[in-house]
Amino acid sequence: MRRLFLSTAVLLSGAVHAEWLTLFGSAGDGASDYVQTEPTTVQVDGQIRFLDIRVNRAEVRTSTDGVHFRSFEGKAEVDCDQRTARYVAATFFSEPNFSGTPVASLRFQKNQNRPLVFRKIPGALDERLVKAACALKANSP
Repeated sequence: MRRLFLSTAVLLSGAVHAEWLTLFGSAGDGASDYVQTEPTTVQVDGQIRFLDIRVNRAEVRTSTDGVHFRSFEGKAEVDCDQRTARYVAATFFSEPNFSGTPVASLRFQKNQNRPLVFRKIPGALDERLVKAACALKANSP
């Protein structure tokens, strides 16, 4: 587990250039749950980090806002002072693997509580992503 955290921190720092990094599951397997982040797009703004996240679900799920989806791509804001993360935007797809026409694209204001969570996916990915993102320094690429 420590090795995965360190690997994620290195990848998030931009030291290794990759496309989507799979944190859980089997990428591309539309019949399964999987979670990915795009480490080369992390933005650092003081104690705030912005991460691109995407999640595929094995079955249709319903978002907090009532959107039925199989997969979504989102932007997360990590607050390193508070050690919290929340979604600031999400685009939902009715098809697996982020395919087809989006069924909804939402932006969330600070007063809209959309915490970065991965319901029914083991491994405390939200906590691990916060730790890895906050390990980045403000002058990181």
